[in-house]
Amino acid sequence: MNRNTPRNVLAAALVVLAAGLAPAQVSDYRKIEYPPLPKFDIPKPEIVKLDNGLQLFLLEDHELPLITIDAIVRTGSNYEPADKAGLADIFGQVLRDGGTARMSPDELDEFLANRAATIETGMGGDSGSATLDCLEEDFDDVLGVFRDILREPAFAEDKVELAEVQARTAIARRNDDVGSITSREFRRLIYGPDSALGRMMEYSTVAAITRDDLVAWHRRWYRPENVMLGVTGDFEARAMKAKIEKAFGDWKGGKAAALPAVPYREEPNPGIYFVEKSDVTQANIRIGHLGIERDNPDFYAVEVMNEVFGGGFSGRLINSIRTDKGLAYSVGGGIGSGYLRPGVFQVRMQTASKNLTTAIKAVESEIGRIISEPPSAEELKRAKEAILNSFVFNFASRRQILNQQMTFAYFGLPVNWLDSYRSNIDKVTAADVARVAKEYVHPDRLTLLVVGKSADFDAPLSTLGPVHTLDISIPPPPEAGPEVASGAESVASGRAIFARAVEKLGGAEPSSYRGFASEANMSLEVQGQTIPLKQKVVLVLPDRLRADMSGPMGNQTIVLDGDSGFVAGGGRVQDLPAPAIAEQRESLHHDLLFLVSHADSPELEIAGSAGSAEVGGERCDVVAVSYAGKRYDLCVAGDGRVLRESYQGKNPITRAPGQVEVTFSDYREVDGFLVPFGETQTVDGQKTLSITIESYDVNPEVDDASFAKPAPASN
Repeated sequence: MNRNTPRNVLAAALVVLAAGLAPAQVSDYRKIEYPPLPKFDIPKPEIVKLDNGLQLFLLEDHELPLITIDAIVRTGSNYEPADKAGLADIFGQVLRDGGTARMSPDELDEFLANRAATIETGMGGDSGSATLDCLEEDFDDVLGVFRDILREPAFAEDKVELAEVQARTAIARRNDDVGSITSREFRRLIYGPDSALGRMMEYSTVAAITRDDLVAWHRRWYRPENVMLGVTGDFEARAMKAKIEKAFGDWKGGKAAALPAVPYREEPNPGIYFVEKSDVTQANIRIGHLGIERDNPDFYAVEVMNEVFGGGFSGRLINSIRTDKGLAYSVGGGIGSGYLRPGVFQVRMQTASKNLTTAIKAVESEIGRIISEPPSAEELKRAKEAILNSFVFNFASRRQILNQQMTFAYFGLPVNWLDSYRSNIDKVTAADVARVAKEYVHPDRLTLLVVGKSADFDAPLSTLGPVHTLDISIPPPPEAGPEVASGAESVASGRAIFARAVEKLGGAEPSSYRGFASEANMSLEVQGQTIPLKQKVVLVLPDRLRADMSGPMGNQTIVLDGDSGFVAGGGRVQDLPAPAIAEQRESLHHDLLFLVSHADSPELEIAGSAGSAEVGGERCDVVAVSYAGKRYDLCVAGDGRVLRESYQGKNPITRAPGQVEVTFSDYREVDGFLVPFGETQTVDGQKTLSITIESYDVNPEVDDASFAKPAPASN
């Protein structure tokens, strides 16, 4: 027997197979022919409307023993009062975090954690949301909690306060990220800063929000006729309908109302706008104008045009500006479409500052070319294939399918909108793309926004036209503290109170105070943990400061010397930016002995008496003083000791502004001055810092070399 026969037969078969395939091989990938895409049927949910108006969407999925509910609520941040901007976002957070009528926030967290379940709530511009995820075996119990969150939220006061602190932190940091600045300011330029679509929350609007506002918002919007519930997972539809009916069927409803119109800038706002951001090496750019609405009959032709123009690595923007010219790593864009109002046509680009004007001209050239040069047959084919081939990835799960169907129903699109999407894309011609480009892209209406470091630009931005510089500085928080009585009598009373403190703390010659040197132990409170620190401080008035801090994370030195300063630590030395220097200089002014020693300064003013208070069981009189325009409230005991100081400052961890209160204790005499050796600081009622002074010298001898900037450590 020939042992090689099977191998020989296999080899012969492979030769025959290869010979059969040879004629089909191609040398150019662009000539490969693919079979038509198979038919893809989108599962349809069962839709039920309860008697009270609540809409229920059901789509079974028995692959895993899990059940999910996604709720859409007819509301949104676009409908909040302008003077309470931020209300909707805070509501969306506290709706879940604030507990229910039956469960405290902690009990709610523990209940869900014990079942590996989650419930989340939130708020978008035109809708509210709530989600539930749990095991099928726990669904009945978790559904009851979900029901209570939607129908009977408690809005615990401490959770409202926490959400407001987090909102203030977000405001404080909103200018940190250059991309966020660019997106935000471009949207404001397109829709208008006074429109809800361009509005921002500020410290003043957050300060105006109360728990009662959240309750009123819930009463207005969270009604069954405004709610859609989509359920996917391991259930039987008829049983699920009964459970939802039991949980929500007795929720009293009314007549459903459409969302009110949101005004926005409809006229073009062409021009060149600039935001200085000196700590970046790349310029962020947006160019565009208003787009279209989703129900526009030209939507499909616009989708194809977008793919030709800015569709990833096959689009003209990438091929021209990145690949051919090497002007940008990131560039893209197209005409946006909104459900309730026009989206935005925009081109987004990041480029090296040295290429700024060259890159802008290249983008403007491509904007003109999409109008003047219709897509080639190859471009059109590639664009349509990219859209159609990626279509199925919009439906990777049944939950995703259900959410798409609910969204279309929520915004009033036809129920068969998705079914006809692919055929409508396939019908688009090159002539259609050329027509919509001419109709919806307007080079004469372009708004151009640049965020970057002007000193590094290849040419002044003004070479492209008149430039409007935008001010993105954050308005300060409103003054807090007790109300100050008006009139001469109040001012006289305030002067007497302050004079009492000057006499007690400042000794015989308060004006002789020129600074101090101290060593102290500090405890920083961070998210429930206490971090021990040691601090040495040398202050020489009016504006020289050295602070050396050491702790678990290492050592750090901050030096301020007039109009300059630096921070050193970890072998690195960095100059302090101008805003940080201004903040450090201002921080010197709330030192008690600084205020006392400046009693006769023209920059110190007595606003008046602000009533009385109690600190640690001791009564004190409150006087409002201001130095260089900044208000400080001092609570002065009968013997002249300052028991508490209050002012608008910043949280030492989050850097968010807040009402700072410093309580003083353990007063000791040092060289004729009375100095508190104990301090406890709170921000918005939350303890942040405590200080125990170990040593304190008034008007010490200071070595000028201690303020010198060190050379960075060599590697």
